[in-house]
Amino acid sequence: MNKFYTFCSFLARTFYRIFFKLEIEGAEKIDFDKQYVICANHQSMHDPFLLGGLMPLQAHFMAKKETFKYKIVAFVLNKVDVFPVDRNNNDIKAIKMALTFLKQKKNLALFPEGTRNKGRDPLPVKGGVAMLAYKTHTPVLPITIDTQYKWFRKIRIVYHEPVNIVAAEGEKLDSAQLEVLAKGIMDRIYAEKVYFK
Repeated sequence: MNKFYTFCSFLARTFYRIFFKLEIEGAEKIDFDKQYVICANHQSMHDPFLLGGLMPLQAHFMAKKETFKYKIVAFVLNKVDVFPVDRNNNDIKAIKMALTFLKQKKNLALFPEGTRNKGRDPLPVKGGVAMLAYKTHTPVLPITIDTQYKWFRKIRIVYHEPVNIVAAEGEKLDSAQLEVLAKGIMDRIYAEKVYFK
């Protein structure tokens, strides 16, 4: 267990408990004997800190490479198991790293939309989250972050039923099918957002 991650998680958890009203639903759906590809909507710079602080799981987060341009920030991110991805290109190195973590039975956390979205509907997504889960036989744990991040107001986190990405016997899923599955996961996540309805 990463002790620095645990320490930072404690600080984040304390911060959000003090300055917001937390409401967490569905945590009983998490099986701690399993690992997950953790998948959430992304509307604010708060999101990774919130999940890192409140999820009852440690995870390797995938973050855009621009986040690592400052040495001190990059140092801290590396210490808490965050690794970079180039969103503008097919970043094979990041994909291989994500697959390696999953094959090592570690949790992976990502925001499939790739950028912040304050709207009511999910942005178009590629099949990456479904592909990683499919290739490593790892269930996807969808999470809805439902809040407007107003001080002392509610933050609602919803853990959904894990999703197993599997093909029919004797068949393989292609990129188009994986993209449809990824979209379905994001649709499920956004369906739980009540602060925009």
